[in-house]
Amino acid sequence: MTDSSSDSNPEMADMAAELMMAKMDANKLTHMLRVGTFQLEIAPTPDMDVREFFRETLEALMEKYGDKLLEIDIRSTMQSNGNMHG
Repeated sequence: MTDSSSDSNPEMADMAAELMMAKMDANKLTHMLRVGTFQLEIAPTPDMDVREFFRETLEALMEKYGDKLLEIDIRSTMQSNGNMHG
């Protein structure tokens, strides 16, 4: 009787490698932009300039909402989310 754990199984090795890569990808840091009650979180990618993306997002939000973007109303946040951490 042989121990099956000592057999070479390329499919098992591939699955283990994929699982490890998925775990490593899941542990990558995200970038967060929070202004007032607005929050945006993105995962980093090699081809994305995060600063430029956030700058463009902030400019679009300021254009649309102006100074109201900077106002924080905790009561409406609590009512819509049920708690502060959403």
